[in-house]
Amino acid sequence: MIETIVAMLIVSIAALYWYARLFPVSWGRLKTACGFQAHTPVPAPSKGCSSCKACSGKSGGCH
Repeated sequence: MIETIVAMLIVSIAALYWYARLFPVSWGRLKTACGFQAHTPVPAPSKGCSSCKACSGKSGGCH
């Protein structure tokens, strides 16, 4: 009996994983409909010289 429950749990988790991987848009809608917060990407910081602490800016470029 316990083996059946464990097997069903593993299959259910695998199905949710692949559903989220194959259908990310509908997975996001489903999570939002269930009340879970959707993941919002954080903007990456600028890669210019202004964010580089080792760059003096005198030589015409970073490093």
